[in-house]
Amino acid sequence: METGAILIALIGVCGTLAATWLTQRSADRVKRRELEHAERQRRAEHEERSREAALEARRAGYVVLNTTARQYFTALRDRVHALRRGTWPEPGRDEVEECRTAYLESYAEAQMIVPDTLLEVARRTNAALSSAYGMLKTKQSGTAGEGEALDVIGARIDDARGPLQELREAMRRDLRVTGSAAPATRERA
Repeated sequence: METGAILIALIGVCGTLAATWLTQRSADRVKRRELEHAERQRRAEHEERSREAALEARRAGYVVLNTTARQYFTALRDRVHALRRGTWPEPGRDEVEECRTAYLESYAEAQMIVPDTLLEVARRTNAALSSAYGMLKTKQSGTAGEGEALDVIGARIDDARGPLQELREAMRRDLRVTGSAAPATRERA
């Protein structure tokens, strides 16, 4: 009988130890799952914050690019009107040059943050504005050819409206402010 009692006691002790070990193992597994879940959630929140920060950086860059491009366009157009009236910029202050410098800075920044499809639209806009600027500078320097009358330069500047509008629409689509299926409205640049 003593052997049976010892065997029963041994089985009881082993059962108690096994139950404790299984409980601990189960608790460890639950804790590990909780930690893994918390880590996945932390990563997801980090990724979401990163996406939001990137979107905000793009949005801010787009606002500056749109603003400076429009100001540059307006300064070019205003200069043609001033030249038609026979007025020249004040010495030491050239609005076209100031707007051009601000625009080129924002365009350079945009080249680093915009998607390739939008960069192509930005390049076309830049080419249109640069072409008009080049013609205007040639006219102002007095070296303009016959084909570079103020009316021709004014028309070249007006031609930049299309690319400006296209750029603005592309930036709005990229920011999901407007859907690609939304009707395009042409507003004056």
